[in-house]
Amino acid sequence: MTDKDINNLVEEQVVFFRRSGSFHRSFSFNKIKALSVDEKKTTGCREDHEHDVPIPIPSDGKRKRNVFDVINALKEQQMVVEGESGVKNILVRVDFNVPTDTDGNITDDSRIRGALPTIQAIKRAKLNAILVSHMGRPKLVQKGSDDEETKSQKKKLSLRPVAQRLAKLLKTDVAFCPDCIGTLAEEAVANMPKEGGGILILENLRFYKEEEKNELKFARALSLLSDGYVNDAFGTSHRAHASVSGVPNLKAKELCGIGCLVASEVTFLDFEHLESTASLTAIIGGSKVSTKLPVIEGLLSKVDTLILGGGLAFTFIKSMGVPIGNSLVEESMIETAAELLKKAESQGKKIVLPIDAVCSQSFPKGPMHIEDTHTFDLTPGSSGIENGFMGLDVGPKSVKLFDKSLVGTTKLVFNGPMGVFEIEPFDEGTKGLVDSLERITSDGTITVVGGGDSVAALEQFGKSDVVTYISTGGGATLELLSGLVLPGVAAISDFE
Repeated sequence: MTDKDINNLVEEQVVFFRRSGSFHRSFSFNKIKALSVDEKKTTGCREDHEHDVPIPIPSDGKRKRNVFDVINALKEQQMVVEGESGVKNILVRVDFNVPTDTDGNITDDSRIRGALPTIQAIKRAKLNAILVSHMGRPKLVQKGSDDEETKSQKKKLSLRPVAQRLAKLLKTDVAFCPDCIGTLAEEAVANMPKEGGGILILENLRFYKEEEKNELKFARALSLLSDGYVNDAFGTSHRAHASVSGVPNLKAKELCGIGCLVASEVTFLDFEHLESTASLTAIIGGSKVSTKLPVIEGLLSKVDTLILGGGLAFTFIKSMGVPIGNSLVEESMIETAAELLKKAESQGKKIVLPIDAVCSQSFPKGPMHIEDTHTFDLTPGSSGIENGFMGLDVGPKSVKLFDKSLVGTTKLVFNGPMGVFEIEPFDEGTKGLVDSLERITSDGTITVVGGGDSVAALEQFGKSDVVTYISTGGGATLELLSGLVLPGVAAISDFE
């Protein structure tokens, strides 16, 4: 990836941020500090394109310290401290837990690409970036055995291939250390370029069980490798691990910040600190109410409209007395679903449920002809789905209802498909919804998509580029939408 490619990527993200609100947050960058556009007008400061990396700076409200604040603090240390010499190092927690094939080849490097802006910011500032991440669940390695199975797991879950891929993407040297703490790590850091701009990847953090236990000794060993700290691993920010929340608690607050990726996630998944005139919608799908219950409850207090689809919708529909045949249902959650519907009504919130469903008499093993399916009405008072049939997708009337419900929406989050989108013709409901998202996005609505299945659906339909933002987090996305505090974000202080 050339500098031009990276700048293009950056510019795309900048456009996204400018559309994302306060309700239209705007920002720019300056070599000394990141300024909002309003601040820039009053100070007359110039932009420095060396720092042309996406960090959203709200013109109203608080923000977390970011990678630029850390860079500036370290630069100031070098200038202020008499006799200070040597380049500064920043420990960057990234999420390089990428998928690989049986031969160890990386099959999707999107998580690596997601960290490029932060890495580039540090490199361009002539500081060294020490990258740390986990990979998989190396339980055998953690036990410390020396058998062949353990050696095989250690090789499979090593970050060495990641270092090689990152080097190709940046077209620069990326050093790799086969350990993340101890003598080898200390020597690798000591050998980083004295003039700055170096990049080093340390070995898999989870080769040590102390990482997940957030043990102080392990966190301190990581912290001592660097002068500053940046968290750019949104996907693990909901874990109170040593590299996520332990390290920043050992450093001065002005030397810790969030990276470009985490800043973008926090901005786009914010459905609380918005203008009162904003019209917010959440679309939640998936199979089980119990899995998505915290998200539904958390969003219900923030959004104006909540659209429910997928298998979880049948539990709500049954709570309204509509027969659902053999469709997926959580009997233990029916009462909870009914209570949520009443709660929404009492709060003046609108919950939109499917009014028809495309059904089959059994779960399909492969594609079916639409003629072999049956569509049933699900409106209250209707006969519902016949016994012997199961709902596998929302019907065409539901797609039209959902589309109509999106009118006037200024910001939206989509998490979970509307049906079994992997199998035709039960992909039509999700496809229709994605078409609606494409339309309202082009009209100016901020559309945020989170969750593996939702992202997979976009990719299947060739629509990954039609929404405003795709979240990289799994559990972290759900917890943030639920209103929970993420340890990795909470560990970073607000900018003052």
